[in-house]
Amino acid sequence: MKSIGKWLFALLFLILLPLTLPVMAKSAEVNSLRWTVHNEGNPPYVRIAMDLTRAVHAEAAIDDAGKNFEVIMRNTAMGNVASQYDMDPRAVDFATLSEKDGDTYLDVALTKPQKIDDIRVFALRLDAKMKKPHRLVVDIPVKGTIQSNKRKAISPASSAASTSGKSYNVSNEAKNVLKGKVICIDPGHGGTDVGAVGHVGNKTVYEKDITLSIALPLRDMLTSAGAKVVMTRTTDKDVYGPWADATPELQARCDVANEAHADAFVSIHIDSFSNSTVDGTTAYYNAKSSKDLLLAQMMHQATLNSLSIPDRGVRSNDFYVNVHTAMPSVLMEMGFITNSHRVKMLTSSWAPRSIAQSLFNGLVNYFAAIQ
Repeated sequence: MKSIGKWLFALLFLILLPLTLPVMAKSAEVNSLRWTVHNEGNPPYVRIAMDLTRAVHAEAAIDDAGKNFEVIMRNTAMGNVASQYDMDPRAVDFATLSEKDGDTYLDVALTKPQKIDDIRVFALRLDAKMKKPHRLVVDIPVKGTIQSNKRKAISPASSAASTSGKSYNVSNEAKNVLKGKVICIDPGHGGTDVGAVGHVGNKTVYEKDITLSIALPLRDMLTSAGAKVVMTRTTDKDVYGPWADATPELQARCDVANEAHADAFVSIHIDSFSNSTVDGTTAYYNAKSSKDLLLAQMMHQATLNSLSIPDRGVRSNDFYVNVHTAMPSVLMEMGFITNSHRVKMLTSSWAPRSIAQSLFNGLVNYFAAIQ
């Protein structure tokens, strides 16, 4: 590929490194490459994501014809990954990964001519709390498929939005306990942050869609009981803004709760792990008050009472949204998207409402306990 015509090189970024520092002496390694298609984009796009052991210096280039795109990761080893990948032929004929002279090259043969400005290359920082490594991401648009609003395909998130405003029958006890309470519901991830990725057959599913499908009926249950509900998002969007780093995005979610003076904050997530047999639900809290632990315990127990799911416990942690919310808060992991049984359940027609009911019961029990 490097012999094809004249190349336009663009130094896109020095990933995660202060400009005053030299390139790291110790080499990084690519230890995973995966790709997905985001049909919800306008236009849709192919996303290539590479997990890295360290931050890297990367450069991008495209040839004169716009058909051959390349990312060079300096001082980076290829690692134990495949060398060739067949991808969505609407955008990519194939992609290869190779190593030469201590650098690793991602070469992408494009189906149609592209401009380098239309291809997004960006870094995602190491996030130990969320168990996410350094990542280098390449988004390649599918040319000629811009959708109008009238013809836009319905995604799981938009179909879930059909529950908006739905009224639920709730008990008088729940109404007495929840009336006037301000509760902030945070559907994890969203927009450009898809969260964890799973598969049901040949279909790729995203954490961001599942969390929203649970949050919307939970909102409606709480509203039917007389609570005031504030949502960090009600559609498939970022809260702070597209491609934001973790801190401003998470702080924006905390701001929604803090500015509403919420009485409780519930962040809904779906877990993932390299071992596909792992499954279960976990409630995370930060011990900034005794009520944080109580909220986590009540939410967790209600989930176990309602759902057939392994118990991974109530755990103290310093997740950003738990630390930076002024009220009692809990981060609920509602199963593993990487477990084949759980992901089928999470994407079923009945599960989102059932999970929402369990979270609703937990909130009723919590507010009853602190009266």
